[in-house]
Amino acid sequence: MEQTISALIVEDVPDTSDYIKQRVELLFPQIQPVRQAYDIETAYDAIKQHGINIVFLDIQLTTGTGFDLLRRLMDENQIDFEIIFITGESAKEYTLKAIKFSAIDFLYKPLDDAELTQAVNKALVKISSKAYNQQIRLLLERVGSSQNTVSNKMAFHLHSGVIEFVAISDIIYLQADGVITYVFLTGGVRLTATRNIGFYKEMLVSDYHFHSISNGLLVNQDYIKKYNHRELTLELTDGTCLYASKRFGKDFKDTFNSSDRGMKGFAQSIKRIFGH
Repeated sequence: MEQTISALIVEDVPDTSDYIKQRVELLFPQIQPVRQAYDIETAYDAIKQHGINIVFLDIQLTTGTGFDLLRRLMDENQIDFEIIFITGESAKEYTLKAIKFSAIDFLYKPLDDAELTQAVNKALVKISSKAYNQQIRLLLERVGSSQNTVSNKMAFHLHSGVIEFVAISDIIYLQADGVITYVFLTGGVRLTATRNIGFYKEMLVSDYHFHSISNGLLVNQDYIKKYNHRELTLELTDGTCLYASKRFGKDFKDTFNSSDRGMKGFAQSIKRIFGH
């Protein structure tokens, strides 16, 4: 027997809500009913009463934010549905970054049918995995903190809809392979993430001590043992040798020549590391 899938659209602009409902019903006739809520309280009641499977959630609502709704449900352990955020171009950068960290999909208004179809298809696959609470907890940690406070976890989409939650401190480096990314962790573990390396680059470089040493390599500074600028090679603490491009090698060297942070474990020996 085919599983029944129901959806809820939480959007405070009726015309926008009607449009989203019309597109979902047209593209996914198996999703029914598609309910609508225009404020947090109505959305809360609908989720509690109707066993919703997918929630299309606007971030900024007249009566608060979508995160307010999620925190309330999280406190009651009532998040057992997939979420697709609907955001405007004016959404704050750190909010979108938080959504990326938690591996939750978001769509920009006005909706694009291809992007909507992709997001819903992913949601349908993930519904059976029951990873919602952990994803939402990670998201709310990010959104609830200041922009200068960062979480030590990131969610990676793996094959077959599996989501792996990884401590940032356990990531040694990331390597691109076309549209996928290999994530090398401590203990010899390697994950295959279904997003390209550019998806992770902005977050890891801006919020953590990761360095892009070539178009396809992103390295955690904490695991760098030695850098040879003449040969453009990095030796990692686990013995791995990586090669930097000339451009990124120069940027990498300049970063440490102009910074007083240094590298963990040998911050006082920069000259020795660079061979000067």
